[in-house]
Amino acid sequence: MGLKLAFYPGCLVLQRMPEYEVATRAVLRALGIELEIVQQATCCGSPVVESFTADWVYLAAYNLALVEQMGHSTIVTVCGGCTNTLTRAARVLQDPDLRAEVNHRLESLGLSVTGRVEVRHLVRLLAEREEKVRARIVHPLSLRVALTNPCQVFRPGDIMGFDDPMEPQSLRRLVELTGAEVVEYGGEDECCGATLYLASPDLALAAGRRKLEAVQEADLLLHGCGNCQLLLRRFQRMIVRDERNLRKPALLLPQLVGLAMGLPEGELGLREGTWR
Repeated sequence: MGLKLAFYPGCLVLQRMPEYEVATRAVLRALGIELEIVQQATCCGSPVVESFTADWVYLAAYNLALVEQMGHSTIVTVCGGCTNTLTRAARVLQDPDLRAEVNHRLESLGLSVTGRVEVRHLVRLLAEREEKVRARIVHPLSLRVALTNPCQVFRPGDIMGFDDPMEPQSLRRLVELTGAEVVEYGGEDECCGATLYLASPDLALAAGRRKLEAVQEADLLLHGCGNCQLLLRRFQRMIVRDERNLRKPALLLPQLVGLAMGLPEGELGLREGTWR
């Protein structure tokens, strides 16, 4: 019998990137993991709510309480912001006074939270199953890939507790498992610019342009976070405008892994033959 885990895709993925959820489910299913979506979930609280009020923790705690009500102790995420916010919330809920206040507010909803739910971003979930992923690779990819590490999955290191927060290697290892070559360009650990877009679109697009200019030797971009994909793929036309030579295809981590597993492109949210 396969493993079943709670799944919190986050609002960005649900509203703008259904292909991310589709590909994640397909790859994890191939590894014997089924995902059960968290029903009636709300925004995790990041980044907008958290920017204006400390009450973001109540939103995050509500979502964690839903996971506990489902009977799960692990929640799978695919967004760096969601991962970071939910992880920090679980940490601060270890404070008995704060937990008591949170549970007082949740009581009217028939919910309670202990803060014991473990948050696992897809990169971490796959990295912890590296050998199982390796065993499923049947179609090694001859691609040159430029990646951007999802910063909020690794930082701050003392809270996230996964990989080297300043020079993480887990995403790189997963890409290399597919047979693809990782192109080093010096900006792997720099902000993609997506969150900057909320405050300064010009600054965000400039950050994205700097990355695109640096990865011209790569065949495609590879992202393990919806925010990176949003800015560097969805907003790519805004970045390069009429400089078509700067354009690059972009895949999400489960799409790349799924292709190497031999999964059909349609099951990965890709239109056959058009993603390159």
